[in-house]
Amino acid sequence: MAVKQWIVSSCDKDLAAHFAQKYSLNPFAALLAVSRGLRTDVQIETFFHPDSVTLSDPFSFRDMDKAVARINDAIDRFERIAVFGDYDADGVTATALLCAYLAMREADFFYMLPDRLEGYGLNKTVIDRLHEQGAKLVITVDNGINAVEETAYAKSLGMDLVITDHHHVGDELPDAAAVVNPHRADCGAPFKELAGVGVAFKLVCALEGDDESLLDEFSDLVAIGTVADVVPLTGENRTLVRRGVRAILDNPRPGILAMRESAGNLDKPFNSTTVAFTLSPRLNAAGRMGSAMRALDILLCEDEDTAAELAQIMEQTNAKRQQTETEIFELAQAQLLEHPERMADPVLVCSGESWHPGVIGIVASRMVEKFGKPCVILSRCGDVARGSGRSLEGFSLYDALKACEDVLEQFGGHTLAAGLSVKPENIDLFRRTINDYARTQEMPFPVQHIDMRLNPRVINTEILDALHALEPFGASNPKPVFGLYAMRLDSVTPLAGGKHIRLNLSKQDARISAVRFGVSPEAFPFPAGSILDLAVSLDANVYMGETRVSILVKNVRFSALGGDDYLQATRTYTQIKSGARVPYAEGLVPDRAFVGDVYKLLRNLGGSCRSTDELCVKLGKGGSAICPVLLAVDALCELRLAVQEDDGTVRLTAVREKVSLDDSTVLQSARKCLQ
Repeated sequence: MAVKQWIVSSCDKDLAAHFAQKYSLNPFAALLAVSRGLRTDVQIETFFHPDSVTLSDPFSFRDMDKAVARINDAIDRFERIAVFGDYDADGVTATALLCAYLAMREADFFYMLPDRLEGYGLNKTVIDRLHEQGAKLVITVDNGINAVEETAYAKSLGMDLVITDHHHVGDELPDAAAVVNPHRADCGAPFKELAGVGVAFKLVCALEGDDESLLDEFSDLVAIGTVADVVPLTGENRTLVRRGVRAILDNPRPGILAMRESAGNLDKPFNSTTVAFTLSPRLNAAGRMGSAMRALDILLCEDEDTAAELAQIMEQTNAKRQQTETEIFELAQAQLLEHPERMADPVLVCSGESWHPGVIGIVASRMVEKFGKPCVILSRCGDVARGSGRSLEGFSLYDALKACEDVLEQFGGHTLAAGLSVKPENIDLFRRTINDYARTQEMPFPVQHIDMRLNPRVINTEILDALHALEPFGASNPKPVFGLYAMRLDSVTPLAGGKHIRLNLSKQDARISAVRFGVSPEAFPFPAGSILDLAVSLDANVYMGETRVSILVKNVRFSALGGDDYLQATRTYTQIKSGARVPYAEGLVPDRAFVGDVYKLLRNLGGSCRSTDELCVKLGKGGSAICPVLLAVDALCELRLAVQEDDGTVRLTAVREKVSLDDSTVLQSARKCLQ
């Protein structure tokens, strides 16, 4: 995993104590709320009591009156209505919601979802298909805001469009019967951050003239789509998701219940995190790997047996998605091993033949998490390569692609995620161009956000009550992460046959155990006795009726390497390896004595060390020494005195002939980089 900059949120403890007393809040919950920027009475009240929030008037949306009039007219005249959605979980839940409402109104309607190969949104081929099926009115959900030409084409065929969307508005609005979008400049809706399913819900509330009964009916669908689309869980979204989670628990649809059962989730706590990691991926997998219609079918299904059959199919589809994603992730990493010079690039670009387009965005996200750099994954297919990119806070991927537009066929997106297409023969040119641009920018470090430092002595079930008060968790209100600092690693215990590990830790008289998922004992690069900082989350673990606190490790580092000097030194090393000029600093490039010290340390450690970080710590020279340590190891490997394995382990070799450090081109090149 990439080394991250740990940033601890600040907190006004006096203000938190004031809120805790005034509103009878758990003091720990009040601390967390204030650390997340809640500073006023209104913010505190609405955050901790979202059920008391009154949903805004749906008619505050521009064109909502026109949308209601046109849809009601179509229902009254029994005109054929088409609902056109999208293939992701937001689009599918929005389609299901509107279709279920139209069925309640006994309207003449049908629905259509694109598949990923057709691409997102309306096009003329889709409009022809809708026209052939007799549609007089097309209602879009989660798409359509930029379908200017397509709307004009539909009108030429005698079809009206009511567009409901939440994506950002272009320079020109479609000439539709109604365009409902909170991001319209002239839209007076007070809350702008609804997902596509949230806008669809506002539409049915306006059609029905009521929101309370519709919350009972549709909040589950709104919750799933809202969480899946990673919109901020603040304001009305927080209210909608909280109500939806409760509805899924109290009165679940057959399809949702079947998905939970097939995922083995029924006997576990259910909350917004479960939605994000259990329900949303299964709904998304249908659209990623084939047709989103199966996801829509299970949401609309009313028969338990049919729902169970569909859930098993979706479980298999999700498993296939996971396998495909892992295969491509491994292939992308293998490319970097084959071309190690690319590891010095500020933006990683990997490409493969016919990589599945439905998962390359997820692979790009995993690459960013592992390597701590923006990443673009491209799938070559015929005369075009289509790609998906993900970035870090502080580096606009959209701006980077804009700088490459002469090389690209198409691109679009926003700061942290974008899509693109490029001719296969221009992939290498694109790689050079986007990295030339990135080298002109101040590239950010990946960040590990810490809500607060935590004394291990205070970890108890009362903290779980405080965390529960902060739910639902999601975008803009993530699950809290706590910092445990200067913990001694006493031992590591394998779990599940070595797939996971338990860390046994202590600090003074406090002893705790924490679990690190997805890491084997062999891959954990910290030896017993190490002094570590850990970023952890806390969960409830119920066993035989007893609730205990489960500590889950999100990130870990040597305490001695926790400063920004370590981060900057790793960046300097990368710059030197790429041949860039760096400011001169004493000891930046190791001299003969320093390399000798590294060699002697390895020999004293029995000939091997699990990581260069461990070498740096044991040398006792601080985080800034990581650059000369890395260069020293490179030189030893170049001279065949040592080898560094793929997992980072450094081992001395059995080579006995004499060598001279003067022969190291690594060190010679490094010295030339010093300004």
